Formats: sequence, structure tokens, C-alpha cells
Amino acid sequence: MNPLMFDLIMIHRASFLIIIISLFLGCEPLQDNPGEKSGFIEINQTQHYYNFVGEGDTLVVLHGGPGLSHHYLKPQLDSLLASEFTLLYYDQRGSGWTEGEKDTIQLHIESFVQDLDQLRDHFELSKLNLLGHSFGGLLAMYYGIEFPNKVNSLVLVDTDAASYALRTPYQIKMINSRLTERQNAYLDSLEQTDEFKNYDPKVYEDYYQTFLTSYFADPADAAKVHLGFDSKNVPKISSTNSRVRSNLGKYDIHGKHTIIDCKTLIMQGNESVFSVEGAMAIHDQIPNSEIHLFDDCGHFEYIEAPDKFKKLVLNFYSRK
Repeated sequence: MNPLMFDLIMIHRASFLIIIISLFLGCEPLQDNPGEKSGFIEINQTQHYYNFVGEGDTLVVLHGGPGLSHHYLKPQLDSLLASEFTLLYYDQRGSGWTEGEKDTIQLHIESFVQDLDQLRDHFELSKLNLLGHSFGGLLAMYYGIEFPNKVNSLVLVDTDAASYALRTPYQIKMINSRLTERQNAYLDSLEQTDEFKNYDPKVYEDYYQTFLTSYFADPADAAKVHLGFDSKNVPKISSTNSRVRSNLGKYDIHGKHTIIDCKTLIMQGNESVFSVEGAMAIHDQIPNSEIHLFDDCGHFEYIEAPDKFKKLVLNFYSRK
């Protein structure tokens, strides 16, 4: 994540990968706002939480992490896109309000792909319009490779690169270069507290508000990420992320992209912790793709450059 979502891998910033963040969790669904619908559906023996909002063609939103919730995306995407599209959010396996973090055998991206296809089937969507941020973009690409005939379009927002080699080393280098000595000392001090070790939401919010500054071109913009951690959410971030990332290993899906023939919009921040090189490699291998670089922008284009983000999405879907 990114910050948000970031995509992120929870860690000791020095040598781990990093995670980013989400929001609300609990035993019961949040009360729907007017015009929203939310609840749980069983997918592959696991209860998945979903939320619908908006009107128009359906965009299925894939959050980052893994281990995060969809909530870090929801405030801004609702504001920017819900007047034009029906946004279908869901929490992925072992993330947010969705179960599955203890079933570690199923915490691999192939299960996430099958979960997404079952979600498509449950809501009777013949083909998917997918909007994936960070790890969600990687999931969208894996789905497009597995089910090319079930994807109508892809929007990849500062996505994970298509290989470990083009993603992780650059990400670690950028984060380590941006966090100051004082910030690292503060993060270290929080990690030593009992509250952090016991997944206290307030301490985790303090932790990530500091950590996520490294994901933005302007560190002050990290305050615009709505974290809203919950005691049931926070423990999933680390456990799910570490297991899925471990199962991914030194993944590489380069060369498989040519099977994805749907129209694809790629957005990439020039100041992101994910490399422009990684985004360009995706663009080069998905035949019907276009790429737009965002100057002075980090990992969260929809927060850092919302007007340009919205215009690109609307223009993309206005073209037949």
C-alpha cells in the first residue's frame, strides 16, 4: 500500500517489504449509507464482505495489500466515480472483514483469482471491468491471464510490477531513502510497545501515518489516507500479507500478458515507490493498453491528482 496501499508488506522497514492500509473491520457489516448495499457472501467456503455504491456500469475495485481492506480506497473513489459507475468493493481473502487469514493453505494468488471469478458469477457479471490498485493491479493481471474471455477492461492504478525483480528491490530502496532518521527511530519505538505487539488500532494508525509518508511525492498528503483501523482488521494485515507474498516468491508473469486483449488503462506516478520501468514493461506486453504518467505524484494518483485521475477514467470508458 501505499502508503495506502499500498500494497505493502508489513515489516521492519529496513529489510522487509511493506504493507499499507485499510480500514474498518468488525463482526457485522457497517450500516449502509443511502444508495449503498453491503453484506457477506460465501465464496469457496469463506465469507467475503462486499459493498455496492453508485450507478452505471459496474467497476469491481481490487484493493492493495494483500491483507488490507477496501476502505482505504472508498472515500476518494466514491467521491470521484460513484456518480458515473456502480462500484463493487470487496475485501479479499484474509483481508478486512473477510475470513480466511487462518487458512494459510489458501493464501496464494491463485485462490484470490478463483475467489474473484466466483464473485463475478455470484453477481451475474458476464465480463468484469476491473480497477486494481497496487497489489490489486497484480491480481487483476493474474485474473486476466487465467480468464481472458471474462475481462472487459482493466484499470491498473500504480500496480505492482509484473515481476518481483521489477517491484521489490526498487520499492525497498525508495522507502529506505525517504524515511528520515527521526521517522525510523519513531517507528522503531512504536514497534517495541506492547500496544503495537497486541495490534492496538491507535498505535497502528500512528505508525502508518508516519510510514506512509514515503509513498507520496508530498509527504503531507499521507494525512489524506483514511486509515480507520479496527482491532479485527489490524492483525490480518501482517499475517495475510506475509503468507501471500511468501507464496508469490520471486514471481514473474512477463511474457504471459499477450493473452490479455481487453482495453487497459495504466496510471503510474513518477514519484511512486513502484518504478516507472515496471509500469512500462506492463504497457509493452499488454497489446491494447495505454499508459499515463503522473508528474509529482506517488503511489496514490486518486488522492494526489484526483482531477486527472477522474478525467482519464471517464475518457477511457467513454471510448468504445
